[in-house]
Amino acid sequence: MNNSSKAFLAAALLAAPGAAQAKVMEDTVAVVNGTPVLLSDYQKEMNEVLDYWRKAMPAAAADPAHLRKLKEGTLEQLIDREILFQEGSKLKLKVRERDIDNGVAEVKERFAKDDEGKALSEAEAEAAFRGKLSGMGLNYAQFRERLSRQIMARKVVDENVRARLQPPAETEVRAYFDRIKAYNASGSSEPPKGMAEDEAAAFMEIAGQIKAMSSERVRVSRVLFRFSPAGSSLEKKRALEAAQAVRRTLQDGTVSFADAARERSEEAEYASRGGDIGYLVRGVAPPEFEKAAFTLAVGEISEPIETDIGYFILRVQEKRAPEAPEFDKFKDELARALTNISFQKELESYVKGLKAQAVIERNLPTL
Repeated sequence: MNNSSKAFLAAALLAAPGAAQAKVMEDTVAVVNGTPVLLSDYQKEMNEVLDYWRKAMPAAAADPAHLRKLKEGTLEQLIDREILFQEGSKLKLKVRERDIDNGVAEVKERFAKDDEGKALSEAEAEAAFRGKLSGMGLNYAQFRERLSRQIMARKVVDENVRARLQPPAETEVRAYFDRIKAYNASGSSEPPKGMAEDEAAAFMEIAGQIKAMSSERVRVSRVLFRFSPAGSSLEKKRALEAAQAVRRTLQDGTVSFADAARERSEEAEYASRGGDIGYLVRGVAPPEFEKAAFTLAVGEISEPIETDIGYFILRVQEKRAPEAPEFDKFKDELARALTNISFQKELESYVKGLKAQAVIERNLPTL
């Protein structure tokens, strides 16, 4: 912001009556080069963030320290978007109507199925989409405006960060692979020292995937009959009886395991997939669950297995012996991962540079 702009902003604030000035501060969470980031936009974004965390990790969402971190992170994301939007305007980048239309279509694709994975009709998907907008406090025009600003920010990033990235050399990819192999062989569960938090998280995730694809593993399907952790003996008895009844129908071939899971399992995500939970590696599942999974023969159906959340019936679909990870099998995926890590670093550096040149005032709400 040049000196005349700063002077104009200061004069405008000083000229405002005290009550109006308080109102301006009350309705904003930040001011970026004279442009306010509205409290209402922050609240909408924060509600989305909290909704995700309450579903995925409710304990973390309830932790005051973590909540504060989420608030600070959400505010910085809004500031970053505004900075990038302003840079796009400065660079005279254009967002065309067809860009926004394509963005709307991309968002609407996420509403083509319900939470259980069932395909929705076009009318049902549109209703779900509109319902989401309403829940966020947005009308369609406001949504398009928000999308337009996000597309502008993405164009800035594509031109000034992504386009300048170079793919990693194969020697770099191989060195990363060797480091992951050594880490997995060590049996450590702690992030490698000297890595930034985000980079360490990516490393741990990739190492876990390679370990899972190389270790002894079984592909399992399951049906769950729930009871609450503090449930009565009667509740647990009913769940057990239901599990035993379904197991009998599976044993005599009255119904297929996939159909039983779809019709009776009390976990929507896996029920919609016929009970298939994918591959299980040792040390991940509860001990009683894991013991059954690795003991059963392929095609065999377990007795009801009691866990903290209910009774499971398992069926093993496939077993794979452990194997040494091979570089050629993972190199393409690792190259993409390293490119993404590099992109995140460059993006962070680029935005940090823009923010260093900006005038930013923060007013994080206490609510």
